Amino acid sequence: MAEEVLQGLADSRTALIYAPNTIGKTRLAQHLKERDHEGVALYNSFVEDVFNWDNERVVLKMDPESELFESIVTQGLDGAIINNFQSFTSDRIEPRIDFESGDISFGIHKGDDDSADGIKISRAEESIFVWSVYYSVLSEAVETLSDSPDRRSTAAYDQLTLAVVDDPVSSMDDSRIVSVALALAELTRRASKLDLKFVISTHHALFFNVLFNSLRRKDNLSYVLARGPAAGWTLARQPRDSPFSYHLGIIDDLQGAISANSIERVHFNQFRALLEKTANFLGYTGGWGDLLVGPDAALMTKILNLYSHDRFADIDSADVVEEYKEAFRSEFQEFLKTFRWARQ
Repeated sequence: MAEEVLQGLADSRTALIYAPNTIGKTRLAQHLKERDHEGVALYNSFVEDVFNWDNERVVLKMDPESELFESIVTQGLDGAIINNFQSFTSDRIEPRIDFESGDISFGIHKGDDDSADGIKISRAEESIFVWSVYYSVLSEAVETLSDSPDRRSTAAYDQLTLAVVDDPVSSMDDSRIVSVALALAELTRRASKLDLKFVISTHHALFFNVLFNSLRRKDNLSYVLARGPAAGWTLARQPRDSPFSYHLGIIDDLQGAISANSIERVHFNQFRALLEKTANFLGYTGGWGDLLVGPDAALMTKILNLYSHDRFADIDSADVVEEYKEAFRSEFQEFLKTFRWARQ
């Protein structure tokens, strides 16, 4: 699969891949990194492991031994990180980065009684901050590589040939997802004259849609990554700006799993992807959870959130307890009946 993506990039600048969680995005991204450690700049859920909260001191700690930390210290990117974080959120919250300890504190600095230091930001804001760190480093790499080799401020990016970005929009709301997608698309355009290519994968239909339309050029490719019991892993070209037609394949997969009594964790994440796309299509502002209307709706919401936010779900499969399988059968059939999904 990785070889197929790389072969497509031989005559293209960007590969945009849509796939539900647990289909294999993380595994694909990791494999691309392992093939060429020095030549690939990787962003995926494991990047978040570089960061952890010290709740007693209310600071977000960044591992000072990480390559990411070394890059921002060496290149002095604290100002760029702050600017990017605030552009993706607002200038209300200001991060402060200690290059000595790796501590990152957040505050609201208005110059009045509403000012505060040592605040704990939301999960969405934390995701945006982590992305801002990677985005700032990648932006610096693009700027550096744009100079001739003898004029570059550092040789740290000379071997970089591929940026792999896997789902940077976890926990973000739609407006921020759009902002991140547009900024990433602009970065790929800035890098278009360089020997630097991009692989971007996502399970989020809106993120895919914005990127597809922003990158609509002949030298960009779009795919849907799928896995079936017979065909195994497949990577199909995606000609339209929405992977919504993929819902028919998902329905077939889920009905097949129910019929064969072979429900696995991957099927729960496929169901969530189907719910997300249906909610977007029908304009449900409350989100995909509003589409679960059967007697096991609360339990199914809990399960789908649990499985889709497990960062190891793409790599490790686990058995599904019978209670979860029964809830899956019930809610999936209720969903098909309520929203009149008919197979011709």
